[in-house]
Amino acid sequence: MSAMRLTGYADKFGVHPGDTIKFLINCDGPSEYKAEIVQMINGDTNPRGPGFIEKPVPGSLDETFSGRKQIIHSGSYGFVEDCKALRVDSFTLQCWIWPTTPTTHPKYWKHGSQGLVTKWMDGKGYGLFINPDGHVEVRVNGATLTSAVKVRDHAWHFIAATFDAETGDLTLYHEPQIQYALDPVVEPVTTKVSEKISHTPVPAAIAAYGSEITDDPLAQSSLPAGVVFTGKYNGKIDTPRICKVALSRLEIETMKLGAQPGLTERRNSGPTGALSEVIVAAWEFSEGIDTIIAKDCGPYRLDARLVNIPTRGMTGHNWSGTVFDWKQAPKEYGAISFHDDDVDDARWEVDFEWTVPEDCKSRFYAAKLTTADGDEDYIPFWVVPRIGEEQSKIAVMVPTISYMAYANEHVACNAGAAELFVYRVPIMQHQNMFLAEHREYGGSIYDTHTDGTGICFSSRLRPILSIRPKYDHFLAQAPWQYPADLHLIYWLETMGYDYDVFTDEDLTYDGLARIENYNVIITGSHPEHNSGTQLDALHNYTQRGGRLMYMGADAWYWVHSFHPAYDDKGRGVVTEMRRCESGIRTWRADPGEYYHAGTGELGGMWRYRGRYLHSVAGVGMSSEGFDVSRYFSRTPDSNDPRVSWAFEGIEYDENLGNFGLVGGGAAGLELDIVDTTLGSPPHTLTVATSAGRHTEAYLLVMEDFGFNQQGLDGTTHPRVRGDIAYHETPNGGACFSFSSIAYCGSLPWNNCDNNISRLTKNVLDRFAMDGPLPAVPESEIKYRGRADYADVEGPVRLPA
Repeated sequence: MSAMRLTGYADKFGVHPGDTIKFLINCDGPSEYKAEIVQMINGDTNPRGPGFIEKPVPGSLDETFSGRKQIIHSGSYGFVEDCKALRVDSFTLQCWIWPTTPTTHPKYWKHGSQGLVTKWMDGKGYGLFINPDGHVEVRVNGATLTSAVKVRDHAWHFIAATFDAETGDLTLYHEPQIQYALDPVVEPVTTKVSEKISHTPVPAAIAAYGSEITDDPLAQSSLPAGVVFTGKYNGKIDTPRICKVALSRLEIETMKLGAQPGLTERRNSGPTGALSEVIVAAWEFSEGIDTIIAKDCGPYRLDARLVNIPTRGMTGHNWSGTVFDWKQAPKEYGAISFHDDDVDDARWEVDFEWTVPEDCKSRFYAAKLTTADGDEDYIPFWVVPRIGEEQSKIAVMVPTISYMAYANEHVACNAGAAELFVYRVPIMQHQNMFLAEHREYGGSIYDTHTDGTGICFSSRLRPILSIRPKYDHFLAQAPWQYPADLHLIYWLETMGYDYDVFTDEDLTYDGLARIENYNVIITGSHPEHNSGTQLDALHNYTQRGGRLMYMGADAWYWVHSFHPAYDDKGRGVVTEMRRCESGIRTWRADPGEYYHAGTGELGGMWRYRGRYLHSVAGVGMSSEGFDVSRYFSRTPDSNDPRVSWAFEGIEYDENLGNFGLVGGGAAGLELDIVDTTLGSPPHTLTVATSAGRHTEAYLLVMEDFGFNQQGLDGTTHPRVRGDIAYHETPNGGACFSFSSIAYCGSLPWNNCDNNISRLTKNVLDRFAMDGPLPAVPESEIKYRGRADYADVEGPVRLPA
């Protein structure tokens, strides 16, 4: 059930006509596989819909390739290549640690010792470790010295070890930074080691230790290539040091203060000139927080390369609790949080490429991989026109940041309350089971690491098995994100529209220039995660007369950014998000760790950055539920001449969307409402609503109430509903919001012959017109209030 012998990814999401896209494949078992390029039309296998539809691309790739196994070496660490300075005879090693899994069960996926600061492999070298029983130990070759007590999880400890090659004295200090009343005194432990340190070419490592150096092809995706590390550590490490002599305890304390900066006159605290001469490496993690380089302030500048993006901008052992932005007090953020399941790049070898023809249409595409044994995988990508070479007046904005946020999600398998959440037994896909057994493929930003801390990074340079056609998400038991957006694509194709596509990352990097030449922008069904520059571009577009069709719900919710350290690998490689004090969240960042490491901006919800969801498209998130979807009813606002054209051919009393492929209706999963107090323009028309139709499984979002009480579900609370809404923007622009994730699932129903399809067509036809939209009646040009939804021409009038 969980075997997936064929997996892969592409080197980019969006590719221009004339450019080349590369594909990297793991074929674990079959001797060969077939690869072809197909256009994706519909990814839903529901028999009540049109079924799965793909279209071959004439003249494109259609070849058979030899299969080979490729693996992911996950888990974050830092390394410095072997050099003379690291081949010490004596040493002092020291650092602060905040371990999160000091002990693990024997069945844990990476059970065993964890490296802290090491240059050790196969019984040779030296280093600090946490052993499988949770004790700190120091190793000199095969000799070990173990601390008397275990380290506590989620607590700071100062660790140091000294070795004097002349005397053979080996000493280990373990000093918990939290002392409880009944704790024993933890004394240093000592022993004698008769042998000298045996050195090998293994790199020095932080948060890991060397396993092997090999020319095995499977080791080439490790970094450095051919060097395999094991013992990946879970937890924080702060200011590690290596010195080439055995220091006294007082000298170790002095060494905490940093490296001698090289001034003739010492003007700071820290090692004296003589003491600084024994420093081999003094890593300061508080410097270069927005990079993947751990800066060494010692004399040899042994900067460590950080692999698989451990989390930076994390509170250190000295965090005061008074400054919450790492940019304002970087010295208090000298910790890096490492995880044994981090991944930033699978680093696989390229297996085949495809050069996109110059005349290729901008559409959803995929590399389809198959074997004679029935193995199958699809690797989605999008052909995006160059700026100034647009092919249509209509463009679909593909929510790839949201796809990355949900990439390889483990919640179905790992969340104990999943059944309560979805009001049913979650039905797993084979991707869910495979990922549960292969943590090295990384998780989503909805998941926690194996140590229980939240995942705040997601990379597209790995197989993302949830961005696949035919994939039903456990929440909806229907398509979600990528396959759900193919419902919209099927509708556009069936209705005969010409359209372009572009991705979130295109808009983030290109800004307004990416979209200003389109008459209308159509969103996906769930553009939940967005960057600030993306929102800026959408705002500038609509203010200049552009038209926006918001086809889903729960958009513009979380703050995302792309990590700049990966820009050399392409656009949008790694996205970052911090879940803060509010919002619907599966984990929450610890205090002081709300700011992004890559950009330094405050994470969490856009709402708490002063950018209310409602101000983008006129509506904002109100509730979610995952049992059944319902339908909308028209409101008197739908007869307003400003918007009545959208309902041509639809009777006033018709149930809008009492059918669909996602929950059985058009109003479901997650819902948005109009609220002028939260940013909906006061001239917004609420043209349809699902109020009063939802079950107790639908709950009000937590940011909309201050304390728990009865009456927050769909059977009682008035805000648990979806509102279809319309408002005009300056210069002849407008926005039409359909306010439900399930909405697109109703478009294909009955071969697109239904009232949801008709409403959408009426809006798209009007929005795709050249020139500004027809002017509104003069009587509608008036100053409006926000809190009371009324005209502000006299005293404020509150509703009855």
